Amino acid sequence: MRRLIALLSLCVIMTVPADAQSFGPQPEAATRAELLHLRDAVWRAWFSNDGAAFERIVPDELLAIGWDGGPWNDRARTMDRMREFAATGQVLRRLEFPENAFQQYGDVVLLYSTFRLVVGQKAGEGSTTTTGRASEVFVRRHGRWIHTAWHLDAARND
Repeated sequence: MRRLIALLSLCVIMTVPADAQSFGPQPEAATRAELLHLRDAVWRAWFSNDGAAFERIVPDELLAIGWDGGPWNDRARTMDRMREFAATGQVLRRLEFPENAFQQYGDVVLLYSTFRLVVGQKAGEGSTTTTGRASEVFVRRHGRWIHTAWHLDAARND
């Protein structure tokens, strides 16, 4: 009987579309919207070399693992890399997050996403498209959300 119940449960789970599954405790709709806005803002701040905006969202204790397989970075090193990107003359042309999943545990929210971004030279010649996945950590501190960590993986699709 237990096997039959387990098998039926598995069949029901497998018929539910992935985007309809619950991945654990969910933040309220307003919190989800706020975090999506904050996540978008920090990515755009990085790609536009906006250090002031980046520092408002990202605390000193940042732990960032980029998609390039390099060393783990703190906020200072991440900002160095932000300036290095800006020095290449490239700009962000498009940024999308097609899929998002949340898990909330008290004052911590984990945000899992897929992303697609397009960068190119300011002059408009050529571009590079990168897709990947992101795991990002947000913490509510002193009544506001901050972005404390991320881990990215990516594949260039040009």
